[in-house]
Amino acid sequence: MLTKTQSDKAQTMDGGAAIVAWLKSAGVKNIFSVSGGPINSIYRACAHQGLPLIHTRHEAAACFMAEAQSRVTGKAGAAVVTLGPGVTNAVTPGMVAMLAGTPMIIVGAQASTKSAERGAGMAYDVLPIMKGVTKWAARCTDPNRLQEYLDIAWRKMWAGRPGPVFLEVPTDILSSPLREAPATRHPLMPGLPGIAAGDADAARALLSGAKKPLLILGDELFWSRSSRIAEAVEKHGLAFSTLRLARGIVDERHPRWMGPAYAPCNATLRTAMKDADCIVLLGHHFEFDLEFGDAVGPQARIIQVCSDQELLHRNRRADLAIAASPADFIDLLADMPELGSDKAWSDGLVAAWREEHAAQLGEGDAAGMHPLAAVDAVSTTAPENTIYVTSHGNVDFWADARLRIPAPGRYLRAGQSGALGAEVPYGAGASFADPDAPVVVFVGDGGVGFHVAELDTAERYGRAFIIVVLDDECWGAIALPQEQSFGETYEMGLPRRDWSKVAEGLGGRGYFARDVKALSEAVADAIASGKPAIIQVPVRSVISPYMAYIS
Repeated sequence: MLTKTQSDKAQTMDGGAAIVAWLKSAGVKNIFSVSGGPINSIYRACAHQGLPLIHTRHEAAACFMAEAQSRVTGKAGAAVVTLGPGVTNAVTPGMVAMLAGTPMIIVGAQASTKSAERGAGMAYDVLPIMKGVTKWAARCTDPNRLQEYLDIAWRKMWAGRPGPVFLEVPTDILSSPLREAPATRHPLMPGLPGIAAGDADAARALLSGAKKPLLILGDELFWSRSSRIAEAVEKHGLAFSTLRLARGIVDERHPRWMGPAYAPCNATLRTAMKDADCIVLLGHHFEFDLEFGDAVGPQARIIQVCSDQELLHRNRRADLAIAASPADFIDLLADMPELGSDKAWSDGLVAAWREEHAAQLGEGDAAGMHPLAAVDAVSTTAPENTIYVTSHGNVDFWADARLRIPAPGRYLRAGQSGALGAEVPYGAGASFADPDAPVVVFVGDGGVGFHVAELDTAERYGRAFIIVVLDDECWGAIALPQEQSFGETYEMGLPRRDWSKVAEGLGGRGYFARDVKALSEAVADAIASGKPAIIQVPVRSVISPYMAYIS
Protein backbone atom coordinates (compact mmCIF):
# COMPACT_ATOMS: atom_id res chain seq x y z
CA MET A 1 0.00 0.00 0.00
CA LEU A 2 1.30 3.47 -0.88
CA THR A 3 2.06 5.98 1.87
CA LYS A 4 0.24 9.34 1.64
CA THR A 5 3.41 10.97 0.22
CA GLN A 6 3.78 8.24 -2.38
CA SER A 7 0.08 8.45 -3.20
CA ASP A 8 0.31 12.21 -3.76
CA LYS A 9 3.41 11.71 -5.93
CA ALA A 10 1.67 9.02 -7.98
CA GLN A 11 -1.33 11.32 -8.55
CA THR A 12 0.89 14.13 -9.87
CA MET A 13 3.43 12.00 -11.76
CA ASP A 14 2.69 11.35 -15.39
CA GLY A 15 4.62 9.49 -18.06
CA GLY A 16 6.84 12.47 -18.87
CA ALA A 17 7.74 12.91 -15.20
CA ALA A 18 8.53 9.20 -14.92
CA ILE A 19 10.94 9.45 -17.87
CA VAL A 20 12.73 12.46 -16.34
CA ALA A 21 12.96 10.75 -12.95
CA TRP A 22 14.50 7.69 -14.59
CA LEU A 23 16.99 9.77 -16.59
CA LYS A 24 18.10 11.55 -13.42
CA SER A 25 18.55 8.23 -11.62
CA ALA A 26 20.67 7.02 -14.58
CA GLY A 27 23.05 9.95 -14.14
CA VAL A 28 21.97 12.00 -17.17
CA LYS A 29 23.06 15.62 -16.59
CA ASN A 30 21.15 17.44 -19.35
CA ILE A 31 18.35 16.78 -21.82
CA PHE A 32 18.90 18.26 -25.27
CA SER A 33 15.74 19.01 -27.23
CA VAL A 34 13.75 21.17 -29.66
CA SER A 35 10.27 22.32 -28.71
CA GLY A 36 7.23 20.25 -29.53
CA GLY A 37 3.77 20.25 -27.96
CA PRO A 38 3.63 16.45 -27.50
CA ILE A 39 6.72 16.53 -25.25
CA ASN A 40 5.53 19.34 -22.95
CA SER A 41 5.05 16.91 -20.06
CA ILE A 42 8.79 16.10 -20.22
CA TYR A 43 9.62 19.81 -20.29
CA ARG A 44 7.45 20.45 -17.23
CA ALA A 45 9.06 17.54 -15.40
CA CYS A 46 12.55 18.88 -16.19
CA ALA A 47 11.62 22.18 -14.55
CA HIS A 48 10.02 20.55 -11.51
CA GLN A 49 12.68 17.89 -10.98
CA GLY A 50 15.72 20.08 -11.66
CA LEU A 51 17.06 18.31 -14.75
CA PRO A 52 18.52 21.00 -17.05
CA LEU A 53 16.79 21.26 -20.41
CA ILE A 54 18.95 22.58 -23.27
CA HIS A 55 16.75 23.94 -26.02
CA THR A 56 18.64 23.83 -29.31
CA ARG A 57 17.94 25.03 -32.85
CA HIS A 58 17.55 21.64 -34.58
CA GLU A 59 16.85 18.06 -33.53
CA ALA A 60 19.94 16.75 -35.29
CA ALA A 61 22.04 19.25 -33.36
CA ALA A 62 20.32 18.25 -30.10
CA CYS A 63 21.23 14.61 -30.67
CA PHE A 64 24.79 15.45 -31.72
CA MET A 65 25.15 17.46 -28.50
CA ALA A 66 23.91 14.50 -26.46
CA GLU A 67 26.41 12.25 -28.21
CA ALA A 68 29.20 14.78 -27.61
CA GLN A 69 28.40 14.75 -23.92
CA SER A 70 28.82 10.99 -23.96
CA ARG A 71 32.16 11.24 -25.78
CA VAL A 72 33.49 13.76 -23.24
CA THR A 73 32.18 12.29 -19.97
CA GLY A 74 32.04 8.56 -20.74
CA LYS A 75 28.38 8.58 -19.62
CA ALA A 76 25.23 8.31 -21.70
CA GLY A 77 23.72 11.46 -23.18
CA ALA A 78 20.00 12.01 -23.75
CA ALA A 79 17.85 13.83 -26.29
CA VAL A 80 14.09 14.26 -26.52
CA VAL A 81 12.44 15.00 -29.86
CA THR A 82 8.90 15.56 -31.03
CA LEU A 83 7.02 13.23 -33.36
CA GLY A 84 7.38 12.80 -37.13
CA PRO A 85 10.03 15.12 -38.57
CA GLY A 86 11.44 15.65 -35.09
CA VAL A 87 12.37 11.98 -34.99
CA THR A 88 13.54 11.78 -38.60
CA ASN A 89 15.88 14.71 -37.91
CA ALA A 90 17.51 12.42 -35.34
CA VAL A 91 18.31 9.71 -37.88
CA THR A 92 21.77 10.94 -38.93
CA PRO A 93 23.00 11.45 -35.34
CA GLY A 94 21.69 7.97 -34.56
CA MET A 95 23.71 6.55 -37.43
CA VAL A 96 26.82 8.50 -36.34
CA ALA A 97 26.50 7.20 -32.77
CA MET A 98 25.86 3.67 -34.02
CA LEU A 99 28.98 3.61 -36.18
CA ALA A 100 31.07 5.26 -33.47
CA GLY A 101 29.82 3.02 -30.67
CA THR A 102 28.66 5.84 -28.39
CA PRO A 103 25.77 5.40 -25.93
CA MET A 104 22.84 7.81 -26.32
CA ILE A 105 19.17 7.66 -25.39
CA ILE A 106 16.70 9.28 -27.79
CA VAL A 107 13.11 9.62 -26.61
CA GLY A 108 10.71 10.44 -29.42
CA ALA A 109 7.06 11.43 -29.25
CA GLN A 110 4.25 9.89 -31.25
CA ALA A 111 0.61 10.82 -31.86
CA SER A 112 -1.97 9.77 -29.29
CA THR A 113 -2.88 6.10 -29.23
CA LYS A 114 -6.49 7.18 -29.84
CA SER A 115 -5.49 8.60 -33.24
CA ALA A 116 -3.21 5.74 -34.32
CA GLU A 117 -3.57 4.89 -38.02
CA ARG A 118 -5.97 7.83 -38.53
CA GLY A 119 -3.59 10.29 -40.21
CA ALA A 120 -2.89 12.50 -37.20
CA GLY A 121 -0.84 15.62 -37.84
CA MET A 122 2.92 14.93 -38.08
CA ALA A 123 2.33 11.25 -37.30
CA TYR A 124 4.51 8.70 -39.08
CA ASP A 125 5.69 5.19 -38.30
CA VAL A 126 9.33 5.97 -37.52
CA LEU A 127 10.21 2.72 -35.73
CA PRO A 128 11.43 0.94 -38.90
CA ILE A 129 13.72 3.91 -39.60
CA MET A 130 15.09 4.15 -36.07
CA LYS A 131 15.65 0.40 -35.83
CA GLY A 132 18.08 0.77 -38.70
CA VAL A 133 20.25 3.38 -36.94
CA THR A 134 20.15 2.24 -33.31
CA LYS A 135 20.90 -0.88 -31.30
CA TRP A 136 17.30 -1.05 -30.11
CA ALA A 137 14.09 0.83 -30.87
CA ALA A 138 10.68 0.23 -29.31
CA ARG A 139 7.33 1.84 -28.48
CA CYS A 140 5.83 1.99 -24.99
CA THR A 141 2.06 2.37 -24.75
CA ASP A 142 1.64 1.97 -20.98
CA PRO A 143 2.88 4.75 -18.67
CA ASN A 144 3.34 2.25 -15.87
CA ARG A 145 5.86 0.28 -17.97
CA LEU A 146 8.04 3.25 -18.95
CA GLN A 147 10.68 2.45 -16.34
CA GLU A 148 10.77 -1.16 -17.52
CA TYR A 149 11.27 -0.07 -21.12
CA LEU A 150 13.99 2.40 -20.14
CA ASP A 151 15.76 -0.33 -18.16
CA ILE A 152 15.72 -2.49 -21.30
CA ALA A 153 17.05 0.44 -23.32
CA TRP A 154 19.87 0.92 -20.81
CA ARG A 155 20.95 -2.71 -20.98
CA LYS A 156 20.80 -2.74 -24.78
CA MET A 157 22.73 0.52 -24.99
CA TRP A 158 25.67 -0.72 -22.92
CA ALA A 159 25.73 -4.44 -23.82
CA GLY A 160 28.83 -5.39 -25.82
CA ARG A 161 29.81 -2.42 -27.96
CA PRO A 162 27.82 0.62 -26.74
CA GLY A 163 25.47 2.50 -29.04
CA PRO A 164 22.29 4.58 -29.30
CA VAL A 165 18.79 3.43 -28.38
CA PHE A 166 15.36 4.89 -29.18
CA LEU A 167 12.11 4.82 -27.22
CA GLU A 168 8.89 6.10 -28.78
CA VAL A 169 6.12 7.26 -26.43
CA PRO A 170 2.70 8.48 -27.65
CA THR A 171 1.70 11.88 -26.32
CA ASP A 172 -1.26 10.56 -24.28
CA ILE A 173 1.08 8.12 -22.56
CA LEU A 174 3.44 10.97 -21.73
CA SER A 175 0.60 12.89 -20.08
CA SER A 176 -1.16 9.92 -18.42
CA PRO A 177 -0.88 9.60 -14.62
CA LEU A 178 0.88 6.57 -13.16
CA ARG A 179 -0.91 4.07 -10.94
CA GLU A 180 2.01 4.06 -8.52
CA ALA A 181 5.17 6.06 -8.00
CA PRO A 182 8.14 4.50 -9.82
CA ALA A 183 11.19 3.44 -7.86
CA THR A 184 14.19 5.76 -8.16
CA ARG A 185 17.29 3.64 -8.57
CA HIS A 186 20.27 3.69 -10.87
CA PRO A 187 19.87 1.13 -13.67
CA LEU A 188 22.37 -1.69 -13.54
CA MET A 189 25.29 -1.91 -15.95
CA PRO A 190 25.71 -5.16 -17.89
CA GLY A 191 28.76 -7.09 -16.75
CA LEU A 192 31.84 -7.45 -18.94
CA PRO A 193 33.35 -10.92 -19.48
CA GLY A 194 36.77 -11.67 -18.03
CA ILE A 195 39.63 -13.48 -19.77
CA ALA A 196 39.50 -17.25 -19.53
CA ALA A 197 42.61 -19.03 -18.28
CA GLY A 198 43.13 -20.81 -21.59
CA ASP A 199 42.96 -17.54 -23.54
CA ALA A 200 45.41 -15.93 -21.12
CA ASP A 201 47.88 -18.79 -21.62
CA ALA A 202 47.50 -18.59 -25.40
CA ALA A 203 48.11 -14.84 -25.37
CA ARG A 204 51.25 -15.22 -23.27
CA ALA A 205 52.55 -17.88 -25.65
CA LEU A 206 51.94 -15.74 -28.75
CA LEU A 207 53.46 -12.61 -27.23
CA SER A 208 56.47 -14.34 -25.72
CA GLY A 209 57.58 -15.40 -29.19
CA ALA A 210 56.97 -12.02 -30.85
CA LYS A 211 59.94 -9.93 -31.93
CA LYS A 212 57.95 -7.14 -33.61
CA PRO A 213 54.72 -6.67 -31.62
CA LEU A 214 52.45 -3.73 -32.41
CA LEU A 215 49.74 -2.44 -30.05
CA ILE A 216 46.62 -0.72 -31.41
CA LEU A 217 44.19 0.77 -28.89
CA GLY A 218 40.56 1.11 -30.02
CA ASP A 219 37.18 2.51 -29.07
CA GLU A 220 36.18 0.21 -26.25
CA LEU A 221 39.07 1.29 -24.06
CA PHE A 222 37.33 4.64 -23.69
CA TRP A 223 34.43 2.90 -21.95
CA SER A 224 36.43 0.07 -20.36
CA ARG A 225 39.39 2.01 -19.06
CA SER A 226 42.69 0.84 -17.67
CA SER A 227 45.19 2.90 -15.72
CA ARG A 228 47.96 0.44 -16.64
CA ILE A 229 48.31 1.05 -20.38
CA ALA A 230 51.39 3.26 -20.03
CA GLU A 231 52.87 0.73 -17.58
CA ALA A 232 52.44 -2.12 -20.08
CA VAL A 233 53.82 -0.04 -22.97
CA GLU A 234 56.89 1.03 -21.04
CA LYS A 235 57.59 -2.39 -19.55
CA HIS A 236 57.68 -4.09 -22.95
CA GLY A 237 58.94 -1.18 -25.04
CA LEU A 238 55.88 -1.36 -27.28
CA ALA A 239 55.14 1.12 -30.02
CA PHE A 240 51.43 1.90 -29.88
CA SER A 241 48.81 3.75 -31.87
CA THR A 242 45.40 5.11 -30.82
CA LEU A 243 42.16 4.89 -32.77
CA ARG A 244 39.10 7.13 -32.68
CA LEU A 245 37.52 7.18 -29.20
CA ALA A 246 40.80 5.90 -27.76
CA ARG A 247 42.63 9.09 -28.78
CA GLY A 248 44.18 10.40 -25.56
CA ILE A 249 43.51 7.21 -23.60
CA VAL A 250 47.27 7.46 -23.08
CA ASP A 251 48.85 10.90 -23.32
CA GLU A 252 49.88 11.06 -26.99
CA ARG A 253 53.02 12.94 -26.06
CA HIS A 254 54.22 9.59 -24.69
CA PRO A 255 57.60 8.60 -26.19
CA ARG A 256 56.19 5.26 -27.43
CA TRP A 257 53.21 6.75 -29.34
CA MET A 258 53.53 6.35 -33.10
CA GLY A 259 50.62 8.46 -34.29
CA PRO A 260 46.89 7.94 -34.76
CA ALA A 261 45.73 4.54 -35.97
CA TYR A 262 44.33 5.98 -39.19
CA ALA A 263 46.31 4.19 -41.88
CA PRO A 264 45.49 6.69 -44.66
CA CYS A 265 47.18 9.54 -42.79
CA ASN A 266 49.93 7.50 -41.12
CA ALA A 267 52.42 5.87 -43.50
CA THR A 268 54.42 4.65 -40.50
CA LEU A 269 51.42 2.66 -39.28
CA ARG A 270 51.00 1.08 -42.71
CA THR A 271 54.63 -0.02 -42.61
CA ALA A 272 54.26 -1.30 -39.06
CA MET A 273 51.20 -3.44 -39.90
CA LYS A 274 53.07 -4.89 -42.86
CA ASP A 275 56.22 -5.73 -40.87
CA ALA A 276 54.83 -6.70 -37.44
CA ASP A 277 54.88 -10.36 -36.44
CA CYS A 278 52.18 -9.86 -33.79
CA ILE A 279 49.41 -7.24 -33.79
CA VAL A 280 47.43 -6.74 -30.59
CA LEU A 281 44.14 -5.02 -31.46
CA LEU A 282 42.20 -4.02 -28.35
CA GLY A 283 38.59 -2.85 -28.28
CA HIS A 284 38.22 -2.56 -32.04
CA HIS A 285 38.08 -4.43 -35.33
CA PHE A 286 39.81 -4.08 -38.68
CA GLU A 287 37.63 -1.47 -40.34
CA PHE A 288 38.16 1.28 -42.91
CA ASP A 289 40.81 3.29 -41.06
CA LEU A 290 42.80 0.08 -40.57
CA GLU A 291 42.25 -0.80 -44.23
CA PHE A 292 40.10 -3.79 -43.22
CA GLY A 293 43.29 -5.62 -42.22
CA ASP A 294 44.43 -5.84 -45.85
CA ALA A 295 47.74 -4.13 -45.05
CA VAL A 296 48.65 -6.72 -42.38
CA GLY A 297 51.64 -8.81 -43.39
CA PRO A 298 51.20 -12.56 -43.91
CA GLN A 299 53.58 -13.39 -41.07
CA ALA A 300 51.60 -11.44 -38.43
CA ARG A 301 49.78 -13.29 -35.69
CA ILE A 302 46.75 -11.32 -34.55
CA ILE A 303 45.39 -11.08 -31.02
CA GLN A 304 42.00 -9.32 -30.96
CA VAL A 305 40.20 -8.50 -27.73
CA CYS A 306 36.77 -6.90 -27.41
CA SER A 307 33.67 -7.64 -25.39
CA ASP A 308 31.35 -7.64 -28.42
CA GLN A 309 31.66 -11.06 -30.04
CA GLU A 310 30.24 -9.77 -33.34
CA LEU A 311 33.40 -7.73 -33.89
CA LEU A 312 35.78 -10.66 -33.42
CA HIS A 313 37.32 -11.87 -36.70
CA ARG A 314 35.50 -9.11 -38.60
CA ASN A 315 37.29 -8.48 -41.94
CA ARG A 316 40.49 -10.17 -40.74
CA ARG A 317 40.64 -13.52 -39.00
CA ALA A 318 42.42 -13.35 -35.64
CA ASP A 319 44.77 -16.09 -34.46
CA LEU A 320 43.45 -15.49 -30.96
CA ALA A 321 40.06 -13.78 -30.53
CA ILE A 322 39.04 -13.07 -26.95
CA ALA A 323 35.55 -11.92 -25.98
CA ALA A 324 36.49 -9.93 -22.90
CA SER A 325 37.09 -6.45 -21.59
CA PRO A 326 40.24 -5.03 -23.24
CA ALA A 327 41.09 -3.43 -19.89
CA ASP A 328 41.53 -6.94 -18.47
CA PHE A 329 43.93 -7.75 -21.29
CA ILE A 330 45.98 -4.65 -20.43
CA ASP A 331 46.30 -6.01 -16.89
CA LEU A 332 47.46 -9.35 -18.31
CA LEU A 333 50.01 -7.59 -20.50
CA ALA A 334 51.29 -5.43 -17.66
CA ASP A 335 51.75 -8.48 -15.40
CA MET A 336 53.65 -10.55 -17.99
CA PRO A 337 57.45 -10.91 -17.78
CA GLU A 338 59.21 -8.44 -20.05
CA LEU A 339 58.90 -9.49 -23.68
CA GLY A 340 62.07 -10.31 -25.60
CA SER A 341 61.00 -8.11 -28.50
CA ASP A 342 63.17 -6.13 -30.88
CA LYS A 343 63.29 -2.72 -29.19
CA ALA A 344 65.19 -1.23 -32.10
CA TRP A 345 62.25 -2.01 -34.38
CA SER A 346 59.80 -0.25 -32.05
CA ASP A 347 62.17 2.68 -31.62
CA GLY A 348 62.42 2.94 -35.39
CA LEU A 349 58.63 3.17 -35.74
CA VAL A 350 58.40 6.02 -33.25
CA ALA A 351 61.27 7.84 -34.96
CA ALA A 352 59.72 7.32 -38.40
CA TRP A 353 56.38 8.73 -37.23
CA ARG A 354 58.06 11.82 -35.78
CA GLU A 355 59.90 12.40 -39.05
CA GLU A 356 56.67 11.96 -41.00
CA HIS A 357 54.88 14.35 -38.66
CA ALA A 358 57.60 17.01 -38.89
CA ALA A 359 57.88 16.82 -42.68
CA GLN A 360 54.25 17.76 -43.29
CA LEU A 361 54.38 21.38 -42.22
CA GLY A 362 53.79 23.88 -45.02
CA GLU A 363 54.31 27.63 -45.13
CA GLY A 364 51.84 30.40 -45.90
CA ASP A 365 51.67 32.44 -49.08
CA ALA A 366 49.40 34.96 -50.74
CA ALA A 367 46.67 32.35 -51.00
CA GLY A 368 46.58 31.90 -47.24
CA MET A 369 48.07 29.79 -44.49
CA HIS A 370 48.76 26.12 -44.91
CA PRO A 371 46.09 24.23 -42.89
CA LEU A 372 48.79 22.72 -40.68
CA ALA A 373 50.14 26.15 -39.78
CA ALA A 374 46.64 27.08 -38.63
CA VAL A 375 46.23 23.87 -36.61
CA ASP A 376 49.61 24.41 -34.96
CA ALA A 377 48.87 28.05 -34.13
CA VAL A 378 45.66 27.04 -32.37
CA SER A 379 47.06 24.02 -30.51
CA THR A 380 50.13 25.89 -29.24
CA THR A 381 47.95 28.74 -27.94
CA ALA A 382 45.11 26.74 -26.39
CA PRO A 383 45.66 25.23 -22.90
CA GLU A 384 46.36 21.56 -22.33
CA ASN A 385 42.80 20.67 -21.25
CA THR A 386 41.28 21.92 -24.51
CA ILE A 387 38.71 19.69 -26.21
CA TYR A 388 39.18 19.49 -29.99
CA VAL A 389 36.49 18.60 -32.52
CA THR A 390 36.86 17.55 -36.15
CA SER A 391 34.67 15.71 -38.62
CA HIS A 392 35.31 14.31 -42.07
CA GLY A 393 36.46 17.09 -44.37
CA ASN A 394 39.88 17.83 -45.84
CA VAL A 395 40.77 20.26 -43.03
CA ASP A 396 39.83 17.63 -40.46
CA PHE A 397 42.22 15.13 -42.00
CA TRP A 398 45.03 17.64 -41.63
CA ALA A 399 44.13 18.08 -37.95
CA ASP A 400 43.71 14.34 -37.25
CA ALA A 401 47.38 13.55 -37.66
CA ARG A 402 48.67 16.84 -36.30
CA LEU A 403 47.04 16.99 -32.88
CA ARG A 404 48.45 15.18 -29.88
CA ILE A 405 45.67 14.47 -27.43
CA PRO A 406 46.78 14.33 -23.77
CA ALA A 407 43.71 12.78 -22.11
CA PRO A 408 40.54 10.81 -22.92
CA GLY A 409 37.46 12.71 -23.98
CA ARG A 410 39.53 15.59 -25.39
CA TYR A 411 39.08 14.71 -29.09
CA LEU A 412 35.68 14.33 -30.72
CA ARG A 413 35.89 13.08 -34.30
CA ALA A 414 32.68 12.46 -36.20
CA GLY A 415 34.55 10.77 -39.01
CA GLN A 416 33.39 7.22 -38.28
CA SER A 417 30.30 7.85 -40.40
CA GLY A 418 31.78 10.36 -42.83
CA ALA A 419 29.06 12.81 -41.74
CA LEU A 420 29.52 16.54 -42.01
CA GLY A 421 27.39 18.69 -39.74
CA ALA A 422 28.28 17.16 -36.37
CA GLU A 423 31.20 19.51 -35.73
CA VAL A 424 29.43 22.62 -34.43
CA PRO A 425 26.91 20.72 -32.23
CA TYR A 426 29.78 18.61 -30.88
CA GLY A 427 31.49 21.83 -29.85
CA ALA A 428 28.35 23.09 -28.15
CA GLY A 429 27.71 19.72 -26.49
CA ALA A 430 31.28 19.54 -25.21
CA SER A 431 30.87 22.97 -23.64
CA PHE A 432 27.92 21.66 -21.62
CA ALA A 433 29.75 18.45 -20.72
CA ASP A 434 32.87 20.25 -19.42
CA PRO A 435 32.23 23.99 -18.95
CA ASP A 436 35.74 24.55 -17.55
CA ALA A 437 37.56 23.32 -20.67
CA PRO A 438 38.07 25.45 -23.78
CA VAL A 439 36.53 23.79 -26.83
CA VAL A 440 37.91 24.26 -30.35
CA VAL A 441 36.11 23.07 -33.47
CA PHE A 442 38.14 22.75 -36.68
CA VAL A 443 35.81 22.90 -39.66
CA GLY A 444 35.88 23.98 -43.29
CA ASP A 445 33.77 26.65 -44.91
CA GLY A 446 31.45 23.87 -46.14
CA GLY A 447 30.80 22.02 -42.88
CA VAL A 448 30.28 25.16 -40.78
CA GLY A 449 27.07 25.95 -42.64
CA PHE A 450 25.16 22.92 -41.36
CA HIS A 451 24.50 23.96 -37.75
CA VAL A 452 26.21 27.30 -37.19
CA ALA A 453 23.05 28.58 -35.44
CA GLU A 454 23.97 26.42 -32.43
CA LEU A 455 26.39 29.19 -31.51
CA ASP A 456 23.22 30.91 -30.30
CA THR A 457 22.34 27.87 -28.17
CA ALA A 458 25.67 28.06 -26.36
CA GLU A 459 25.37 31.82 -25.87
CA ARG A 460 21.85 31.56 -24.43
CA TYR A 461 23.06 29.13 -21.77
CA GLY A 462 26.30 30.94 -20.97
CA ARG A 463 28.55 28.37 -22.61
CA ALA A 464 31.53 29.04 -24.86
CA PHE A 465 33.28 27.24 -27.68
CA ILE A 466 35.41 28.36 -30.61
CA ILE A 467 34.79 27.48 -34.25
CA VAL A 468 37.94 27.81 -36.35
CA VAL A 469 36.73 28.00 -39.96
CA LEU A 470 39.58 27.01 -42.26
CA ASP A 471 38.28 28.73 -45.36
CA ASP A 472 39.60 27.61 -48.76
CA GLU A 473 36.48 28.73 -50.65
CA CYS A 474 35.49 25.25 -51.76
CA TRP A 475 34.29 21.81 -50.73
CA GLY A 476 37.94 20.78 -50.44
CA ALA A 477 37.55 17.09 -49.57
CA ILE A 478 35.69 16.56 -52.85
CA ALA A 479 37.07 19.32 -55.05
CA LEU A 480 40.73 18.41 -54.65
CA PRO A 481 40.29 14.72 -55.61
CA GLN A 482 38.07 15.82 -58.51
CA GLU A 483 40.83 18.08 -59.78
CA GLN A 484 43.38 15.32 -59.22
CA SER A 485 41.33 12.73 -61.13
CA PHE A 486 39.63 14.74 -63.88
CA GLY A 487 41.55 18.00 -64.16
CA GLU A 488 38.38 19.96 -63.39
CA THR A 489 35.77 20.38 -60.66
CA TYR A 490 31.97 20.41 -60.63
CA GLU A 491 30.08 23.04 -58.60
CA MET A 492 32.63 22.89 -55.79
CA GLY A 493 33.22 26.61 -55.25
CA LEU A 494 32.03 28.42 -52.13
CA PRO A 495 32.20 32.24 -52.12
CA ARG A 496 33.94 33.66 -49.07
CA ARG A 497 31.25 34.63 -46.57
CA ASP A 498 31.83 36.69 -43.46
CA TRP A 499 31.48 34.03 -40.79
CA SER A 500 32.83 36.40 -38.13
CA LYS A 501 29.74 38.59 -38.59
CA VAL A 502 27.53 35.50 -38.39
CA ALA A 503 29.03 34.83 -34.96
CA GLU A 504 28.38 38.39 -33.84
CA GLY A 505 24.80 38.19 -35.08
CA LEU A 506 24.28 35.07 -32.96
CA GLY A 507 25.56 36.74 -29.81
CA GLY A 508 29.19 35.57 -30.02
CA ARG A 509 32.56 37.00 -30.94
CA GLY A 510 33.90 37.15 -34.49
CA TYR A 511 37.49 37.27 -35.73
CA PHE A 512 39.23 37.22 -39.10
CA ALA A 513 42.86 36.01 -38.99
CA ARG A 514 45.10 36.11 -42.06
CA ASP A 515 48.36 35.09 -40.38
CA VAL A 516 49.63 32.92 -37.53
CA LYS A 517 50.12 35.83 -35.14
CA ALA A 518 46.60 37.11 -35.65
CA LEU A 519 45.19 33.59 -35.26
CA SER A 520 47.04 32.97 -31.99
CA GLU A 521 45.85 36.32 -30.64
CA ALA A 522 42.26 35.57 -31.68
CA VAL A 523 42.32 32.18 -29.93
CA ALA A 524 43.65 33.72 -26.73
CA ASP A 525 41.10 36.55 -26.82
CA ALA A 526 38.19 34.21 -27.57
CA ILE A 527 39.09 31.93 -24.66
CA ALA A 528 39.43 34.90 -22.32
CA SER A 529 36.08 36.35 -23.42
CA GLY A 530 34.08 33.35 -22.25
CA LYS A 531 31.80 33.76 -25.27
CA PRO A 532 31.14 31.47 -28.23
CA ALA A 533 33.21 32.60 -31.20
CA ILE A 534 34.11 32.06 -34.83
CA ILE A 535 37.63 32.64 -36.10
CA GLN A 536 37.72 32.69 -39.88
CA VAL A 537 41.10 31.78 -41.38
CA PRO A 538 41.78 31.89 -45.13
CA VAL A 539 43.85 28.79 -45.93
CA ARG A 540 45.41 27.31 -49.02
CA SER A 541 43.45 24.55 -50.69
CA VAL A 542 45.94 21.73 -50.15
CA ILE A 543 44.99 18.07 -50.28
CA SER A 544 45.74 16.22 -47.05
CA PRO A 545 47.80 13.01 -47.03
CA TYR A 546 44.64 11.17 -45.93
CA MET A 547 42.59 12.39 -48.90
CA ALA A 548 45.48 11.93 -51.32
CA TYR A 549 45.90 8.32 -50.17
CA ILE A 550 42.26 7.25 -50.30
CA SER A 551 41.68 9.07 -53.61
